[in-house]
Amino acid sequence: MLMSEEDFDIKQPAPKSARITADLTALSKTMAPLTKQLFGKKGFVEVSILTNWDKIVGKELANYSFPQKIDFKREQKNNGILHLQVPSGAFALEIAHREKYILEKINAYFGYNAVSGLKIVQNSAISLAEEFVDEAPKQVDLVTDDEKKYIEAVSDEIKNSKLKEILIKLGHCIFNENHKKEK
Repeated sequence: MLMSEEDFDIKQPAPKSARITADLTALSKTMAPLTKQLFGKKGFVEVSILTNWDKIVGKELANYSFPQKIDFKREQKNNGILHLQVPSGAFALEIAHREKYILEKINAYFGYNAVSGLKIVQNSAISLAEEFVDEAPKQVDLVTDDEKKYIEAVSDEIKNSKLKEILIKLGHCIFNENHKKEK
């Protein structure tokens, strides 16, 4: 059914109060169904971990890990398993080493046992945050000339070039660690 011009009273403006509210509805009424669907599926805990990851675990860990999802048992929102993506095996090992610390930070943030375990997922498509790459610690060689000569002398008779190189690096690491402990 087509509407004609008589159906619209164009000549008479609506009262001021009617004009203001006639076409407008509260944003919360429009957004409520959408946010309810999102938060209903993901849950507050999951959304909060995603948006506050760097505040929860600290900038260092957040630079090379990304929370993917949390698996909860049916009808529960505690003791979940957090799936963390990391760029490589080295980072996976670091996360595994710090698992207890990460779980404590997450649960302290929420004030209850929201997460009880981690599942580490290696994903080479993840790139490190630029700040993390820039903040990589610079190696300072504290080895003295006499120590370098000693390392060379000890490794001089090694025929395998790769093994010799590894032993020289190991010698440098040992002397560097000893110097760090002395300080």
